Amino acid sequence: MKDKRIIAYKNERVKKIAFNFRKLLIEVVMQEWINLHHEKIKNKSQAERIAIENERSNLLGALRNSICLCPGCSQTDRDMVYNAPLKEWYCTLCVQKYRDFYRKKKAILDRGGFVGDFNEGFHESFL
Repeated sequence: MKDKRIIAYKNERVKKIAFNFRKLLIEVVMQEWINLHHEKIKNKSQAERIAIENERSNLLGALRNSICLCPGCSQTDRDMVYNAPLKEWYCTLCVQKYRDFYRKKKAILDRGGFVGDFNEGFHESFL
């Protein structure tokens, strides 16, 4: 997929349908996640419980990497931007915040200053 693909809806009706569909997908995934938890706590062998937990983890991973919700703010009703290096979709507001944060911290670093715990690679991926 392209480096910076943007999904932005211009038509309000289409936007509402898309955002409601995202919420529905999240609900379905979370219900399956809960169902798997209940399945795990039944009398199962250790290997079966591990397999179920792996499936639950995969569900959350797929949801996190989907366009359904922003991993930065967990919002479902915003236009999204694809971050190819991270292989994740972020809302346009978080992308702008990460860009601004990077530029601000990078300027301090370039002047020889200290910025503390700053993951430059993560923030640079939003440029």
